[in-house]
Amino acid sequence: MDGATNELRLVLSTPPPNWQPPLGTAPNNPIAILHASLEHVRDNGDERYLFLRTILEVLHSRGFLNDSASSAAPLSGEEEQLLFHCVTGLRHVILFRWDSFHSSLRTCVRDFLLNVGLGLSFIDSGVGPSGVVCLPRTVAMACLSGAASLWKRGWVAGNDSDGVQESEEQSYVEKMTRNAIPHMQRIGKGEDLFVYLNSLLLAPFEEAMQQHQQQQLIYQKRYIGTMSASFLSLLVGEFTGGNSSARYNLPVEFHRSCHRVFENGNHGDQSGLDATLHLSMTALSSLVGYVLNNTSSNTLQDQSLMEFGTCIINVTFDVLSWEFGAGSNKWDFSSGANVSAKDSGRGGVLLRPPQKWREVLIRPDFLGAVFHVYTAVRIGVAGGNSLDSTVMQKRGRMSHQLRQLLLQLASIAQGPIFTDQNERGAYAGFLLDGCLNVLETVLTEQQQHQDQLTADSMIWECRSTEIVDLVTMLSRITSNFRTKLLSQLATFQRFLSALCAIGKWLLESSVTECHQAGGDFGSMEGADWKNDAIAQILQCSEAMAGDYWLAGGSDSQEAKAACESLAVSLAPLYGVHCACRVRMASLEEHYLVREHAELDEAREEISATALEEEMAAAASLGRFNILASMKALSEMFHECMPRLKTLFGSAGVGGELNAEMAALLEEARMLIVCACHLLTDECEGETPAIPESVIHACQAGGSPHHEACTASIFGFINVLKSIAEDQALKATVHPEDPRLSPLLAKTLLWFFNRWGAAYIFPSFEEYRDDFGGILATWSKPESSQPMISFFTTLCLIYFCHWPQEKEVVLESTSLLLALGKKGPSVRDLLVADASFEKIVALHSVCAYLRHNVCQSEISAAMARIGGGLSMDMVKGYQRLPYNDRAKVLTGLIVCCSDMTNEKGTTMLNSCLQSIETPFFTVMQALVKKEARSQNIDVQESACLSILLYSGVVLASEMSDPERIPYFLSPSMPHLSGLMIYYAEDLTICESLLKLFRDYAERYLPMLTRDQCIILFSASTSLLKSYSEHHCKSRAIVKTSNSVEDFEEEQSYNDVLCAIQLLIQLGTKDFIDLCNTSKGVDSNQITDVIFFGLQQILPLMTQGLLRFPKLCTHYFTLVGFMVETYPKNLCSLPLELFDSLLDSLLFGMSHSDSLVSKSSLHGLAGLAQEHLKTHSLSNHLSAKPNIIENCTRRLLLEVIFQPIIWDRVEPAGMALLPLAAIDVHKFVEVINAVSQQYGQKQKRLHCAFEELIKPDILANVSKEGREGRVVRVQFKNDFDAFVRNVQAFLVMR
Repeated sequence: MDGATNELRLVLSTPPPNWQPPLGTAPNNPIAILHASLEHVRDNGDERYLFLRTILEVLHSRGFLNDSASSAAPLSGEEEQLLFHCVTGLRHVILFRWDSFHSSLRTCVRDFLLNVGLGLSFIDSGVGPSGVVCLPRTVAMACLSGAASLWKRGWVAGNDSDGVQESEEQSYVEKMTRNAIPHMQRIGKGEDLFVYLNSLLLAPFEEAMQQHQQQQLIYQKRYIGTMSASFLSLLVGEFTGGNSSARYNLPVEFHRSCHRVFENGNHGDQSGLDATLHLSMTALSSLVGYVLNNTSSNTLQDQSLMEFGTCIINVTFDVLSWEFGAGSNKWDFSSGANVSAKDSGRGGVLLRPPQKWREVLIRPDFLGAVFHVYTAVRIGVAGGNSLDSTVMQKRGRMSHQLRQLLLQLASIAQGPIFTDQNERGAYAGFLLDGCLNVLETVLTEQQQHQDQLTADSMIWECRSTEIVDLVTMLSRITSNFRTKLLSQLATFQRFLSALCAIGKWLLESSVTECHQAGGDFGSMEGADWKNDAIAQILQCSEAMAGDYWLAGGSDSQEAKAACESLAVSLAPLYGVHCACRVRMASLEEHYLVREHAELDEAREEISATALEEEMAAAASLGRFNILASMKALSEMFHECMPRLKTLFGSAGVGGELNAEMAALLEEARMLIVCACHLLTDECEGETPAIPESVIHACQAGGSPHHEACTASIFGFINVLKSIAEDQALKATVHPEDPRLSPLLAKTLLWFFNRWGAAYIFPSFEEYRDDFGGILATWSKPESSQPMISFFTTLCLIYFCHWPQEKEVVLESTSLLLALGKKGPSVRDLLVADASFEKIVALHSVCAYLRHNVCQSEISAAMARIGGGLSMDMVKGYQRLPYNDRAKVLTGLIVCCSDMTNEKGTTMLNSCLQSIETPFFTVMQALVKKEARSQNIDVQESACLSILLYSGVVLASEMSDPERIPYFLSPSMPHLSGLMIYYAEDLTICESLLKLFRDYAERYLPMLTRDQCIILFSASTSLLKSYSEHHCKSRAIVKTSNSVEDFEEEQSYNDVLCAIQLLIQLGTKDFIDLCNTSKGVDSNQITDVIFFGLQQILPLMTQGLLRFPKLCTHYFTLVGFMVETYPKNLCSLPLELFDSLLDSLLFGMSHSDSLVSKSSLHGLAGLAQEHLKTHSLSNHLSAKPNIIENCTRRLLLEVIFQPIIWDRVEPAGMALLPLAAIDVHKFVEVINAVSQQYGQKQKRLHCAFEELIKPDILANVSKEGREGRVVRVQFKNDFDAFVRNVQAFLVMR
């Protein structure tokens, strides 16, 4: 043993043979050399046993293997690092060369590492309060981790068999190791291990024989017990695979087998998991009893007890986190998320332990005792200052682990572990009582010791994590046990009151801290944890509000009583939340303007999104009591309105926006956001509807205060209307004044957009109750007309006076579109409105007016159209960006689309004619060469016309949308003809491609045969001109900067549009419509699509395919083409076919499952086509290895990789025809591939023999039922094949 340490140091300081330093590392870097040499020694099996010998030598020299306590000495930093690497290296060598070592040596090393890690090798060293030396924790934990790995390696029967006869050298090393610890505990089987660990865990709770011996013995036993509990956690982690750092160089099937045996036992033996649970719960019970029986301050200040207790709790936590089933998430890639073990839901996590754990876990008395221990251990404010900082830290850690354990216990809400609902209720009641007791204690301490609490940072840190954990526990209980069960508990009212109280305190203290920080959110130390706690409270509210037992309108007395409790006890928190969040936003805005600070765009977007989500969640609170919530918002608005109107009134006096003004505007904006979320829901993609809770609160049968509630909403809308009116009128006079805040205008429009779409002329078929209350308030023309008129006037003002405020214009156009989609009643009111009529007239006047036209042209257009427009209005509207003009046109078309309304039809025709006539004029001038295409005015007119036509196309939600194709069809050839003049202008090309793509996508189902032919002809001309100028000579460069990926992908948006247009042209509906006796032959359409694909293929390099949208749409097109026209693809020129095949092979291993499946379908389609028609014969004569290369890459890059599990079926359907094309060459590929897997070659051959059956290969190309039966059989066989080979090929 002598000299092993120096020998190892010499080896580790010498570079290994043929070693090259990593790029950017100096050749003589000692750290790089050390790691390279260490890896070299490990990989070569440490033939001289340097790792083990060095461990023995260093531990012996420092006294950690002696019986004498006086000889123990601390390790130096270098020795600690060396020991750590030696222990991990020894573990690696034994695990990777398991069969090279005799079982007795493996067992000896395993027991040695366990004894050293537990501290048994220096048990008489007197580990105690005086700081007597023990092993550094990094070394001790490395020893325990190595022991746990070796235990797992030999756990399953047969894994610990002797691979070799014990050599003389191994016998010597084993003898040397055993002699190092003469009293070393030797453990045979797993049952013996748990018995032994149980004795170590319970020993600290036994009474000592002599009082003078008690302290030292107790500390020694607690240290050993602490390390024993740590070992158990490591052991469980090895079997789950969740926190293991070891590599076993064994297939997944080994880990599955270990997982299964540890969970279920072997041949009737007790499972390791059950034994671990028994140990941990027994130790936890002893700990609880000990703490409750020894509540003196000295006991609770004992650091060793705190460490010991924390480790016991950790073991229990790890066992409860076990994922049941032989294929856990870690070891079974086919299962995805293993829902049998954990079901994740919004705000809750469900654990479903087996019924056999019932007697251990479902013990309400034990739950109560755990809460009592937590109350004793937690750091109270009153006694916190008297604690040593180390003691406080360790008590804080133990308290945190207790809370995490209780969170786990709160997740046991369903499953066979409960016999009935009464038992579930009792269990939930004990959890809720304990949590509320602690939470009320926290609130009491806060009230009594507020100054002391804020002064001590460590106590404050403990308190912050405690509050977050407690409200998270309440949120989990709410989500898992549901409102119906909780409302039957005696503590339900107390639960709601506590939620409200803690929420108020968190919000009010946040405002106080924000005041103290002067609105600087960055300097608020408690903001993050308070926001987390508030988010959990809001999750509680959402879970109860979304509970179908309440939201479903149950008429039971229990549900009504629960609703009443929520309205009285929890809903008041909404007003506090709104007031505090509004105040904090105002303070922050004041700070930003005062300090001239600007938020980072990304941070600002994240903050805005988070705030929107919080406000939406907070709305669930307010809807428990709509009347009280509306009253709270109205009071805040009435307090804000006079100041806001005064601010608007000062517009035009000059000066910049100061901090006070900005704070006031932000206050008003936040109040509007709160109101919007309270009264409306996000209904994107759905029919807008009034929230059920609002309807219920305003109906005669739903609430005794229904009239007051309806009146409050009506009055509130009038208040907002008044604010918007004042602001808009001032904007007509002083549009540049910052006091008028376009952001506030945008927020008001956003509110009216969501509110108007739901409340004005509500769709009664969406509601199940009678149609009174709020449903009737704006359901008639006489009550809705004033609001419609107000909205259109608002839009008119903003179009004309704030045309460059993009967000305001966008919300205005969205409001118009939302109203137009409401139905004929609203559209009739719109058409009859004077302001709307002016917007139509403005569009007609400005449809072809460029931004740079002179006033005489504007006057001529005004004279021609009329409409009572002023020059200022027209000039303002004319300044609208062309994209925004197109969006306004979309809204106008939808609003005027009722065929039964003559005025609306006239307006619609005027809108359409105003863009058609100027466009034809421009085209005629270009054709007759009366205008030069390069003239900037002509070019701008062309861009304007394309964008306006795009606005027409986007109006597909209009009534009777088939009128759009009748209007557009005559213009399609001329639009395509623009490419003759502007083919080199990529901006115009992209706009035209978008126009054609959107037209095909939206209107294809309603096109007539003639319209399809026109679209086909125009698209053909468009694509040919585009490809001629932008595909053949275009260079694709992919940078490596991920930050620029989005911007770079946008620069290839034209390619994306071309691909999407080709996809639309290839749809069956389009081909069927065109393919008539007097139409277009389907082959012509196919030729065009293939022409486009041929032009795009050279562009689709792997660099370009890394862009997600481009990649997805490209493979969608290719997959469709291969499935529909495989013969045409097989006949592509060899160079293009190679490009296509390379892209398919690249895509089949793509991380996006849709891309990979499309690629595999494409590969299968090509193989099937060749199998039927030999269509690849020409290509194979030039490149004979095409099929073999595809097969090899499919096997190595997909089937034998962990990524296979989300693409099993398409991979099998690709392999089947590839194998059937030439069985002999397929066998050659299998033989070549198998050689890469060494000893597993035979198993791989056997797996392929079971998979590839001659009768299946012979019938692959058959159609009808026989072919389907063959494919189904192969699919099942391939699924079993993948599970089999993955189990022994994937190494862990």
